[in-house]
Amino acid sequence: MAPARGLRAWWASVTFGTRHPGRRVASLGILGAISGVGEAVVVLLLVALVARDGGGLPALVPDAGTWSLAALALVAVGALAAAHLGSAWIAARAAADAQRSLQLMLLDAFLRASWQTQHSSPPGELQELVTAKARLAVNGTADAAKAVATTATLLILVAVAILVDIRATAALIAVIAFAVLVARPFQARTRRIAVRTAAASSQLAGRVADTARLAADLRIFGVGDRAREGLAGSVGATARLARQIHLSANATPALTRDATLAVLVVAMAIVVTSADVSLTVLGATVVLLLRALSHAQVLSSTLHRLADRWANLAPIMERLEAWRPAAEPGRRRCPQIGAVQLRDVSVAYAPGAPDALAAASLVVAAGEQLGVVGPTGAGKSTLAATLLGLITPREGSVLVDGVPLAELDPADWHARVAWVSQDPLLLTGTVRENIRFLRPHVDDAAVERAAKAAVLGADVAGWADGLDHAVGPAGSALSGGQRQRVALARALAGDPQLVVLDEPTSALDVHTEVAVRETLAALRGRAIVVVIAHRLSTVNLCDRVAVMRAGRVVALGDPRELAERDPYFREALALSASAPAART
Repeated sequence: MAPARGLRAWWASVTFGTRHPGRRVASLGILGAISGVGEAVVVLLLVALVARDGGGLPALVPDAGTWSLAALALVAVGALAAAHLGSAWIAARAAADAQRSLQLMLLDAFLRASWQTQHSSPPGELQELVTAKARLAVNGTADAAKAVATTATLLILVAVAILVDIRATAALIAVIAFAVLVARPFQARTRRIAVRTAAASSQLAGRVADTARLAADLRIFGVGDRAREGLAGSVGATARLARQIHLSANATPALTRDATLAVLVVAMAIVVTSADVSLTVLGATVVLLLRALSHAQVLSSTLHRLADRWANLAPIMERLEAWRPAAEPGRRRCPQIGAVQLRDVSVAYAPGAPDALAAASLVVAAGEQLGVVGPTGAGKSTLAATLLGLITPREGSVLVDGVPLAELDPADWHARVAWVSQDPLLLTGTVRENIRFLRPHVDDAAVERAAKAAVLGADVAGWADGLDHAVGPAGSALSGGQRQRVALARALAGDPQLVVLDEPTSALDVHTEVAVRETLAALRGRAIVVVIAHRLSTVNLCDRVAVMRAGRVVALGDPRELAERDPYFREALALSASAPAART
């Protein structure tokens, strides 16, 4: 029972926990055994057909006429074909299930990881893992299926060979052991090269992603050729490693087979000269042993590829571990969002790095509109991410109506918050799909109201397809201002109770900015609105303004009051030639 449990556990590991591991291993073993019996029967019957007179035939061969033997051989061939087809079907099904399982494991792990972990992932890493490395890793599933079936076939052939002549079979087993010993150092070298190749490929993928992302900058600064030279170096290094691994993978089986055949010739010569064996029995044994040797070679190559797959699987397992949440998510319901408080919150983006927030404290009342200003690097965007629950503080706590944010159900919390980032990102799809943003509860009426509130009415009227206008890949068919207003409409469509806007009008003209400010003013009392902006015309309409410096809230108050007592805010007002406007 222990070997069976071990085999089942091994199969589960190489197929990433797909369904019915025991059933599939047993089916592959049975089909492999059928293949072994079929091959042995075909070999023995062919030997009998060639011998014709049947003299000296193994006892396993029936005494029958030529056509009867041929008919039996054809039946055996049919059984072989059916067994091979069954094995291939199980292997294909297992590989497809394993690929789906592994890809979903990666996607689930990434989406459940903290925002800080997601944000620190290299560009294109998730895409490469899900589309390329996962596919290469699950190739081992088909190889594992082949290994199970081939092992069963090999054992049956060896068993039949023993029944035919144990001396010749003993010689073959010694030859197979020799083949395994010869192949092991080559396999170890190939695996080392495979690990280096996988690392080089990941590095190349990252550089390619950077090149695509910075295409405009590379062109404007005239460094496209330099970028190409750097990429060419990475491509060349990857190609050299690929050449080594292909050479090792292709040459090792052939050289092992050649060395094994040489030993087999010597072993058969010893058997013939030292034992009284008929040529017919020896011929049957040799053919059986050669078939077994062929399967042993296939098994060796398959195990070789299974070892190589770890080069692609290792980075996947590393990322799955890195993306594992540090703590269990909260379970408390969040029926509504009242006051939100930051209490002595400190945040650092890396161990030993300076604090982006340093013992920051702040209370935002229900329905309040808070403006946040400060010099670049003051911690404004970090404050926004912390308020939204994207960042877990290193010290201190975020409280929602007195309840620690970490104790709230993330799904419940995020259903009640929204944000517009400095550089809004859009899905490849339509304007309507981007405003709805995968939220089935946001109906068409809510999408239309949000589009109007975000001052998209004139744009929608000008598009032939209206809200079904395609935004292009990642929103490339829209202008910067249109993307920003679509993102604002997305934030408003879900009727949030907390909205964080990070530079919400930076890409808008003056007239559109005024209309957006009116929309934000209409939210007063309905939702907490936190506005981070360098355009003071936007924050002047807020109930209070927080001034940040070096990760701390250094001043907080009414915009007009703050203009009198805070030097930074007063200077910023003077530079922008903007005076606090009366609120309505």
